[in-house]
Amino acid sequence: MQQIRFSAYGGPEVLETAEVPVPVPGPGEVLIQIEAAGVNYSDTLRRRNTYFAPTPLPYVPGAEAVGIVRAAGAGAELAPGTRVLAILPAGGGYAEYAVMPAWYGVPVPPQIDPAAATAIFVQGSTAYLMLAHLTDGLAGKSVLIHAAAGGVGSLLVQLARVLGAQTVIATAGSEAKLDLARSLGADAAVNYRQPGWPAQVTAANGGKPVDVILETVGGDIFSESFKCLAVNGRMIVYGAASGVQGVLHSEQLPNGGHSVLGFNLAHFINSRMADWQAGLGAVIGLMLEGSLQVHVAHRFPLADAAQAHAAIEARETAGKVVLIP
Repeated sequence: MQQIRFSAYGGPEVLETAEVPVPVPGPGEVLIQIEAAGVNYSDTLRRRNTYFAPTPLPYVPGAEAVGIVRAAGAGAELAPGTRVLAILPAGGGYAEYAVMPAWYGVPVPPQIDPAAATAIFVQGSTAYLMLAHLTDGLAGKSVLIHAAAGGVGSLLVQLARVLGAQTVIATAGSEAKLDLARSLGADAAVNYRQPGWPAQVTAANGGKPVDVILETVGGDIFSESFKCLAVNGRMIVYGAASGVQGVLHSEQLPNGGHSVLGFNLAHFINSRMADWQAGLGAVIGLMLEGSLQVHVAHRFPLADAAQAHAAIEARETAGKVVLIP
């Protein structure tokens, strides 16, 4: 079978295709024939060895994939023929087949497209858990979502509305991405590459600063966001896709009564497993009822994983990015 791996850290060019035997599931494990593998920004951090946890070499990226169970080891409770979301915390999704513990397999209802289902674990969990557990409730509040056309951002726009936000304002760096955010339900969309964008956000919120900000860009976007954050407002930071550190002056917090919270999905799962599992169920339920749409705009052949990584790092992608074996 084919798998994509890297044996040295670096740019997208270090990703290579390897021919390896199809793995055999051991006790409690299942073999998955992969239909679609999710590509996440965290995969690029793994490749560059800037992820928060060590990345061993060689390494096969891919924390999430959707596929069909083809074989089950002794004691595994997933039957062959079952379509599952394969949760792969140690990687392995960039391949034609993968082995995983059966308890890491989440059955996927047949109504959900396999490519869309790859968004349930990383993007879906991240978006839902941040809004449901870190915002202190959204009812009647205004929410600003940066990078609103991205994999997480596009889900945040929809979920903020589902969870009761009164006003949802999106930002992105191109008109096409702003149009996508509007189509997903944003009340207003602002280009954060334009000077004075914080004032545009405030204007879009009826002249008032926003209550909650979801931030994943970093750099000046992070720093400037405080200009449109309400007194006692809350900012949740879950990444820095620009690769540039933002600056926070300590006096900003007491002067505005601001709170800044960081979110890391792996840490959340390790400390609040039951909440995470409930979040997965909620995301699947919302997808089934049509309240949550996964925008799959980029489907790359497995062999083109390097192109997928380059597009993500250049911030050229919108919605979910998947590899198709």
